[in-house]
Amino acid sequence: SNADTAEAAAPSEAAPAAAVDAAASAPATEDAASASPAATVEAAAASVPAPAAATVAALPLRRGYYVRSETPCNRASRADVFSLVTRTGTNLNCTFKKIEQTGATTYRVTEECSDGGAAWGREAGTETSTSTYEIPNETSYRVTYEGGSEASARYCAQSSMSDDYRDNDISDVIR
Repeated sequence: SNADTAEAAAPSEAAPAAAVDAAASAPATEDAASASPAATVEAAAASVPAPAAATVAALPLRRGYYVRSETPCNRASRADVFSLVTRTGTNLNCTFKKIEQTGATTYRVTEECSDGGAAWGREAGTETSTSTYEIPNETSYRVTYEGGSEASARYCAQSSMSDDYRDNDISDVIR
């Protein structure tokens, strides 16, 4: 009978409310009657949207110089200095427009960067891109860019950097 079929499809009392709602709204068919409570819970969980990403004010990184992970701080050349994390962005030409925390240590960052065209005698342009940062602690990160390329960097205290970076006054951008 339909009453027996509906009773067999009902999840156990320990099942989440979403599964109970899903089971209650499911048609009473032979498939529903043969579904286990665990399958009903899994089906209900699959239909629940993922939690929304939380917008945050800043990345949880120490401000200052970051060099490629494999490079010693005191031997970092211009090519090895990966970024200067400031209060507003990375380097002096990129500004964070939106930072969303998408996981315990994962952030989706929308950044607008100036190409510095004015310094080269042409009209300056900007480019907006979104990258994913994995930040296991406040002094290192791995970034995955829109195109799929990845890089990892670690913090270097300015006092440990090469002469080219040790004497730069960056206090106004890292405070």
